[in-house]
Amino acid sequence: MIIFKNLILKISSLRFAISLIIFIATSSAIGTFIPQGNNKKFYTDIFDDAPIFGYLNGEKVLKLQLDHVYTSFWFVFALLLLCISLAACSFRRQIPSLKASLKWIEYKSEKKFNKLQLTSSHQINDEEDHISKADLLLKKRGWKTYKFKRHISARRGLIGKIGPLVVHIGLIVLLIGSAYGSFTSQSKEQYLLPGESLYLINESTNSKANVRLVDFSIERESDGIPKQFISKLDFSSEDLKLNEIKTAKVNHPIRFKGLTIYQADWSISNVVLEIDNILYQLQLKEIPEIGNQVWGVLIELGSETKKNFLLTIDNENGPLKISNIEDFSENILYINEEPLEVNSSKLSLKEIIPSSGLIIKNDPSIPFIYFSFILIIFGTIISLIPTNQLWILVNKESKNLSIGGLSNKNLVGFKKEFLKLSEEIKNL
Repeated sequence: MIIFKNLILKISSLRFAISLIIFIATSSAIGTFIPQGNNKKFYTDIFDDAPIFGYLNGEKVLKLQLDHVYTSFWFVFALLLLCISLAACSFRRQIPSLKASLKWIEYKSEKKFNKLQLTSSHQINDEEDHISKADLLLKKRGWKTYKFKRHISARRGLIGKIGPLVVHIGLIVLLIGSAYGSFTSQSKEQYLLPGESLYLINESTNSKANVRLVDFSIERESDGIPKQFISKLDFSSEDLKLNEIKTAKVNHPIRFKGLTIYQADWSISNVVLEIDNILYQLQLKEIPEIGNQVWGVLIELGSETKKNFLLTIDNENGPLKISNIEDFSENILYINEEPLEVNSSKLSLKEIIPSSGLIIKNDPSIPFIYFSFILIIFGTIISLIPTNQLWILVNKESKNLSIGGLSNKNLVGFKKEFLKLSEEIKNL
């Protein structure tokens, strides 16, 4: 029993909780630094040649479950320990403190008033009438009172005592919801061309819908850097009797029947070229060896002697660069301009087709996480409310009126109110 009690004391301590929070934060940083969810070969190829801190190679990364930090045994166990620590702290400290604050404390002797933060003493004439008038005054000012024959206990702002407990409950819900989401959330990245469609199926709600990309556009800064990606999506469903258009932007996802659709990326998927009076739609692939966000395709050009040329583009407005892979000579072709002759072939750029990169995510834990944030914000706000206590005692023999007060927050502000109340009660 003693061992269990000591264990609870250890787990519910502030030092233990802070240590866990630091460990979870550090683990989350590692999970951000190391790419998550890739195959084993990816980690051996990357970290065998360049071990982390010169020690963690690919094999150790996999063994320590650093390839899936947020669903690893030790990370989930740390979250569970933090939940237990918060719950133990609530049962050991917050709940007893709340229960104690609900009890009315009586100060029946003038000596006890000397231990209070604020005190005042006045001479009066009618002690019984004075107590009744003081009780009415305090009630009018919003105080909860408990009146005895010759003394009064009063308090205000008791809801502030609930704040820390609500914050603890919110944190526990957040931790459980995050762990639940790590195991149950599903996401899929999909690139759509304007006019293309995909079917959305939410297994948890058994709802189905067709989503078609109506239009995709890119807003750019004056220097050409992408500023915002905008996808206009048409949602339609016969089962749900739905037909509406919604817009997804970066940091402005679409919520739909339990699914979240994020605007995540973009690419140049196709270009339409007219080569020697024949239209071709060429599919492009990203070429990271050349640069960031550069797409291209290798084609043969020439009516007699054919040569390989690399077509590259990095902007939805063009131009298209045509590079000879033998001598690296380069030609530039703009959209809807005069045809360009390359190795005796006539090329004309008719259309550049960008595609929208969407992430469709189903995360059943989102309602829990939102609810936890509401609890944490609400608990934090009401924790700022000071709990003030007031005692009034009349000495029958000396006809002395003693007033004392306590406040757990903003003692300076309460002192002003206390002095004003003391004057009003004295003059009743």
